[in-house]
Amino acid sequence: MQTRKTVGYWRLLRQNSAFRNLWYGQVVSELGDWLNSIAIYALILKLSDSGMAMAGAMMAKLLPIVLVSPIAGVIVDRVSRKAVMIASDLLRCIVVLGFLLVEDQNSLWLVYALVIIEISLSGFFEPARSAIIPSLVPKKDLVTANALSGSTWSVMLAFGAALGGVIVHLFGIKTAFILDAGTFIVSAWFLSRIPGPKQSAKLTSSKRTGFQDLIDAIRYLIGAPRVLALSLLKAGLAVAGGIMTLIPLMSNQILSVSISLGIGILYSARGFGAALGPLLVKRIFGETASVLQWAIAGAFFLKALSYLFIANAHSIWTLSLGVAFATLFGSIVWVFSSALIHLSAPDPYLGRIFSFELALLTLVMGLSNWGVGYASDEWGMNVKQISLWMAGLVVIPGILWSGFLLFTRNNLEQRECISTSIYPVDPSGFNPGPTTGEPNNKAQREVK
Repeated sequence: MQTRKTVGYWRLLRQNSAFRNLWYGQVVSELGDWLNSIAIYALILKLSDSGMAMAGAMMAKLLPIVLVSPIAGVIVDRVSRKAVMIASDLLRCIVVLGFLLVEDQNSLWLVYALVIIEISLSGFFEPARSAIIPSLVPKKDLVTANALSGSTWSVMLAFGAALGGVIVHLFGIKTAFILDAGTFIVSAWFLSRIPGPKQSAKLTSSKRTGFQDLIDAIRYLIGAPRVLALSLLKAGLAVAGGIMTLIPLMSNQILSVSISLGIGILYSARGFGAALGPLLVKRIFGETASVLQWAIAGAFFLKALSYLFIANAHSIWTLSLGVAFATLFGSIVWVFSSALIHLSAPDPYLGRIFSFELALLTLVMGLSNWGVGYASDEWGMNVKQISLWMAGLVVIPGILWSGFLLFTRNNLEQRECISTSIYPVDPSGFNPGPTTGEPNNKAQREVK
């Protein structure tokens, strides 16, 4: 994981055609996703100005993954991950066209139903995309690939949200849905150009059921506390996921511009901030395991400060700056935790690990969005008060992760003092457990 050995972003895309097509598909698909999101937010606000109505849409975009992910993880580890992604894209194209049938408030239930179906299909796509990366990219370039993927999501958020706001404002909500449907077809075409990766130790044995595979993954996570802790980080980040509901409410309550344009501007700021985080840390400090781990810890606390800034912002520009910083630090947690999972977990488990991570993430994020809607409607809290609560909540996972790093570090140092003749030292400084293999004094001296 040394910076001097890793490839640059453009060189990676130029030299690796398989990853390049995966990236092209991501660019097109995520552009459509944000067109879709802005259109849905504008549609909900058009049909109902209730905070709970918006929170209901956010929960419909999140909670189905909690139910789908256990099934999706097993399927992703059993069959072609490429085929899973293509099927998901084509089916989502059909579902998105269903939004064209929504006409008035009586059709609000159809919005929720279509969102649930679309997001359930995404629950198969995202773990497959995350799990396929190590089979397309050399291990030394995994941090670069994850940073590029994360920054692409951010740039597409910024560009797609701004474009979505303009399209909805000028051409209407239905136009955005039609364009979104087209992006899924283009994405599926790019994905079809990826050669079928050779996945090691696929779970194709007819003697094993999907439930047994799921239990096997749970046992693996329990026996691998490092990977388990990494898979919980995005859920910690999601305690402030209510920002998805808060942004439309900010646009409606504080800003004097058009609602769709306000949402687009704030989401664009979110995207620009997220694009910079991992790239800056990687460029300035490098990408050793220690840098990635402590960057995650620092990012939680800096994200909390960003929400304090949001709580005291009163214009479109200060709100945009606060949202940008909050997402900048959040993207560090997102990208670096994914990279560390890729470097720590075996390929046959990746689909189920990322599905578990996604399920927990969406559960916490759904509850966070529900909490924002409930606090706005039932408790009469304004966006400033809600932002202050978010600042306090996001500190908690930062404290827990920092404590985990300190505990494992102290545990490792203690083991070095007491049992240096028994266990070699893990050069990453992260895994406190004994490494496998016969004790070897020469190997210990080489590591040290």
